[in-house]
Amino acid sequence: MSAPRARLFPVLIACALLACAVLPVAAWADADDVSSANSTSLGLQPIQGPIPVSTPAPGESAVFRRADGAYQAIPEVHGRTKIFHLVERAAPWTLKPGLTVMANTYNGVVPGPALVVHQGDTLVLDYTNDDATPDSIHLHGIHDIPVTMDGVAGISQPLVPNGGHFVYQFVADQPGTFIYHTHDNEAMLDSGLYGAIIVEPTHPRPLERGLAHDFLEVISSWQIRSGSENEFTLNGKEYPATQQLNVRSGERFRIRWINISGEEFHTMHTHGHYQQIVARDAAPVNYRDIEDTVLVAPGQRIDVVVKADAKPGTWLVHCHVMDHVEDANGMPSGLITAIHYVGTPNVLTAMLPAMQSAMPASNRSGLSFWMTVLLGAIAGFTIFLGLPIARAQRLSAQTVALLNALAIGILLYLVVEIAQNAIVPISQGINAWHTGGGAFPAGLIAVFIVGLLLGLVGLGSAASYFSRKAAMHAENPILLAAIIAIGIGAHNFGEGLAIGASAASGATAVALALIVGFGLHNATEGFGVAAPLVGRVVPSWALIGLAGLIAGGPTFIGTIVGYSFYSPTLSVFFLAIAVGALVFVIGELWTVLRRTGLTAFVTATMCAGFLIALATELFLDMNGG
Repeated sequence: MSAPRARLFPVLIACALLACAVLPVAAWADADDVSSANSTSLGLQPIQGPIPVSTPAPGESAVFRRADGAYQAIPEVHGRTKIFHLVERAAPWTLKPGLTVMANTYNGVVPGPALVVHQGDTLVLDYTNDDATPDSIHLHGIHDIPVTMDGVAGISQPLVPNGGHFVYQFVADQPGTFIYHTHDNEAMLDSGLYGAIIVEPTHPRPLERGLAHDFLEVISSWQIRSGSENEFTLNGKEYPATQQLNVRSGERFRIRWINISGEEFHTMHTHGHYQQIVARDAAPVNYRDIEDTVLVAPGQRIDVVVKADAKPGTWLVHCHVMDHVEDANGMPSGLITAIHYVGTPNVLTAMLPAMQSAMPASNRSGLSFWMTVLLGAIAGFTIFLGLPIARAQRLSAQTVALLNALAIGILLYLVVEIAQNAIVPISQGINAWHTGGGAFPAGLIAVFIVGLLLGLVGLGSAASYFSRKAAMHAENPILLAAIIAIGIGAHNFGEGLAIGASAASGATAVALALIVGFGLHNATEGFGVAAPLVGRVVPSWALIGLAGLIAGGPTFIGTIVGYSFYSPTLSVFFLAIAVGALVFVIGELWTVLRRTGLTAFVTATMCAGFLIALATELFLDMNGG
């Protein structure tokens, strides 16, 4: 190895050590995020290992399990006044076997316990917030109350802080089905903070008399390892853990459908039975409306009466939006239950193994951890496909200029793409703040600024320092390539997070598409790292290998982190570092390019680099990336 390269080799070693040191620290910081069930992490995280025991809070109302699988609170009764003591607290909740999360709950159950009173009763909801996030409760559908009872932060009341207390009270004059729920942001709602209020009528209408059962079905959505709704439950459980509705031939029964999903519409279909709608949003329906598939919008309540007049057996009941009743492998999951006739075999859970047996074994499960790690490594280290061009010799000045222009085009696209991805969580936070759905995202903004300064000023200062120590000339191509590798590596860490999170959630097809797409993307990024070296320095294979580890290795590391947990804060930080670093590098490459001459052909090559990077990104978009 020549003397200049021997002195420059420690530069790359130092960069690699810096990257390896920062990644675990960020990962440890992110691990702290997942201990909370609130909206500070991207979705709830499945509990790994022993499930903690939920302990009732002092004074909270006891609950019992209803025949429909929901829970009901036992009130403190004083004449016509019924007092329910609700405590908002974190508690483990199992959606189905193998999927338990630390949910936000009322009294430790999801949905929160149903509050059942008679028409004319005074309902007192004695609320205590034992959660870390300030919150309030909205009485959804309860209209004849003062605005101070409406539970909207800043409009009707201040948010109730941790350890705080608030009493909601109203006279239940109108019979029907209502909801109480958090009035915080969507992530809080989708973590379990909702429940039913049932006001039983003093004088039922003829159609509602003589009912054998009064079933409650709360339809809800969850964000599990995701910023979007991706798991769906009936009374807090998803198939095959849902509770069937047990009836006898000839009986008439009510189903109270409540859709408390943050975004999703549901079409609840009863096999073999019609549903006669008797109330919408607690308003009686005075016309004949008979359906076997009832559309329930977010926040809507629909009461139906069903007659058990089919041939006895197990009759499926499910949402007919297929995404709500299938897992990532097309197997039954989510919003599925059944009307089961007592005295016949209950075969509801037999559907899952029957369908699984008809599928090839390779299609029945998500990617394993080790398979995900292997494919993440492949996606990251395709960067080596573009790096060997750095060893090319005897290239003309025009060829060097064209390669630099190609690298600038690729890096310009990366700056646009990365900056956009980094700003998305901030924009979402600001929008939520504007609508009263969350606090101003000052923390994310600060993280973005710190990351940007670290990438732009920090790496620039490091470059100046290394240049003074190691450069033989005013321009140091190896140092410049190292900085490009670090900037791309920070970006690739985010790519790895996406791969790992998709694989862990069971979205195998999406994960594989990301791996292929990011692999192609990283191959083009290898040219960006190599461009400053072509025609100026012939790096050793050891230096090329080290540059590949710095630029491509974070994809591998990010895959491991993403498979375990993910945080918007971590993502914003790394993406901001990447933006700052790449802006600095583009400035350096532009200086070199201007000295070699800006021709129309060179400018067109820069455009070609941008389009190449865009093409690989379009591949990701077309495949769900």
